Amino acid sequence: MRVFTSPLRHMASAARPLLRGVVFDLDGTLTVPNLDFREMHERCGVPMKEDLLAAVRQMSPDRQQSAWKVIEEMEGEGRRTLELAEGALELGRWLQRHGLPTALVTRNSASTVRWLHDNAWGKAGLPAFHPALSRDDVEHDKPHPAALEAIAMEWNQQLGPGLLMVGDSPSNDIGFGKAAGVSTALVDPRRRFREGDSSYGADLVIDSLLELPQLIWKTFDIPGPLGSTSAQTLTRKSEPLPETAACRAAVDGDVAALKAMAREDLLAADSSGNTPLVWAADAGKADVVESLLAAGVEVNVKGYLGNTAVSRACRRGHDSVLRVLLSPGTGVDLDEPNEKMQSPLHFAAFKQKTEAVRLMLAAGASTTSLDRKGRTPAEDTSDPNIRELILQARASL
Repeated sequence: MRVFTSPLRHMASAARPLLRGVVFDLDGTLTVPNLDFREMHERCGVPMKEDLLAAVRQMSPDRQQSAWKVIEEMEGEGRRTLELAEGALELGRWLQRHGLPTALVTRNSASTVRWLHDNAWGKAGLPAFHPALSRDDVEHDKPHPAALEAIAMEWNQQLGPGLLMVGDSPSNDIGFGKAAGVSTALVDPRRRFREGDSSYGADLVIDSLLELPQLIWKTFDIPGPLGSTSAQTLTRKSEPLPETAACRAAVDGDVAALKAMAREDLLAADSSGNTPLVWAADAGKADVVESLLAAGVEVNVKGYLGNTAVSRACRRGHDSVLRVLLSPGTGVDLDEPNEKMQSPLHFAAFKQKTEAVRLMLAAGASTTSLDRKGRTPAEDTSDPNIRELILQARASL
């Protein structure tokens, strides 16, 4: 991760800007670059050093028609091969869980924006960017700041460091953000700007979108119940005790007693939210877990603080329980986060439960899930061997 020094980075912690929303570029930022802009310029007869869209709009009608045909043809092919960039969905979900609005500004067409929403973003369960402004929706293309001004107005926000512009072009994205007076993040996967090229004064420079959440957490104050400004998430709570007969039997490992109980008792949670299954997983009672699953209890039910049975087993390092939960046919959700956005793999990594980490990785747990502070499981452990296990699993995908 690379962070370039800027005035934003010198702010005292108490004066950190409160993040109010994030605006994204599309091509090369949210998506893997798949448009050959050099070819596009050549086919349109526009030198690379010139702004393509501005040049096309000043052409004669015949030349302009031909140029738009080239652009739309190449963009159409780009839609057919569009692929989201590493970390795009994880970042989108992280911002959504923090309740932060997201917008899109692109020099691409409205057709491409619709394709993104219908075929990539929406299918992942993420809300559409709003506003989502293409070249067809604005009078002035980037880097003119008019689009950011319109977004701030739509969000009922003031332009300033509390808004963040994220893009891969120093001139069209970072210059765009600077012109509007907002914070900026440059996505630079090929590391061109570490080699001496100008970053146009980007406040943040990253290799991958997957790095951005943790950097946002360190740079901005985050509003909301999961954010850095919330006292709720810092409150330590005492561990609950099992209250119902079924929950106590689960903790005691009393399979016979549980088999004699009505099914509704096996499904019922106590006041902590824990069901007998969650209690059994927390207590390391693999035989109880196996019996309860055979009785048809819900494997992904959330208990105390939103933790599932697999989360509790990972946290405690109960490998025998994990093997039961991860066995074929259980329908277990490997990545269901708790109330603080911690996945089961986060727990196993943080608590340095090496075998639990191995079991979760072998089962296909996500190595890129993000906790509320924007950390992946590899960044949430102090054990270098566990970190390497997770990074190797990520690299093998």
